[in-house]
Amino acid sequence: MITTLVGNYPKVAERAYSTKLIGAITRWQRKELSDQALEQICQEITKAVIQEQEKAGLDLLTDGQIRWEDLVTPVARRLEGFESNGLSRWFNNNVYYRRPILHKAPARTGPILVEEYRFAARCAKKPVKAILPGPYTFAVVSEDRHYKRLRPLALKLAEILNEEAKALAAAGAPFIQFDEPAIGFGNTDMKLAIEALNVAAKGLSAKTAVYTYFGSLNGGLEGLMRAKVHLIGVDVVSDPKTLAALKRVKITKELALGCLDARNTKLESVAELHALFNVVKKRVPLNRLTVNPNCGLEFLPHTQALAKVQRLAHAVRTYRG
Repeated sequence: MITTLVGNYPKVAERAYSTKLIGAITRWQRKELSDQALEQICQEITKAVIQEQEKAGLDLLTDGQIRWEDLVTPVARRLEGFESNGLSRWFNNNVYYRRPILHKAPARTGPILVEEYRFAARCAKKPVKAILPGPYTFAVVSEDRHYKRLRPLALKLAEILNEEAKALAAAGAPFIQFDEPAIGFGNTDMKLAIEALNVAAKGLSAKTAVYTYFGSLNGGLEGLMRAKVHLIGVDVVSDPKTLAALKRVKITKELALGCLDARNTKLESVAELHALFNVVKKRVPLNRLTVNPNCGLEFLPHTQALAKVQRLAHAVRTYRG
């Protein structure tokens, strides 16, 4: 069993790194802080986040996505063809994102996240995974004024994300994760989602994963097993039917089990988590199982988020024993 996070980490941490990041961003927006000074603060907090994960005992780390306003903005703003619009609601959550507006065919003009990844990897004693938006979700949450059809946009974004994923793998990333929260929401075009994912993951030397969360995978899990990635991430907290689907579907991939509620401050017990592991191990060998919160931890106060990270690591450590 491998322990990891889905991706993002709370940006406000009263005891660990104060509210320095939010304050720094505000000063930077007012042009009271230079780009270099803001980057230094981001690096400092990224290092602290990685150290917290290592101290807790996680196996596969993330950089906490401290610089990420949301899942798509960090990539969209560095692509030609996009501009960022006003705030829109992020799926069924009470948070918002800046909706990308596409005016012309998107183009990647150079590395997007590579330098940030290299910094995080240098700070870590354990492997650090790289995280990218999935092409289907990226297309769904964008306002497309160029193609005006979902399929060409999703496939073009898949090609661009594949280029970036290859650059991240070349920089040393052993694991590339594509986040696809749009799968399971609304009338999902599962065929297109898988086609785009296959393009994004094509030819990568790193291990690949697709993570789904928030929505309902009941009926979609079987299709995802045909995707050309190594691991499927599922959320059994938001939609309990997903756990039942795991019992019906033939599991041909490694599985990442989203088993802690990252939108609720209530701390799960070790006994609860062990009981869930007992159910899942009947379908997936433990050496093919990863466990993590059901989504990113940005929705939680830092104290509760850290407690969840520590509880996850402890539950798996005692379960292994």
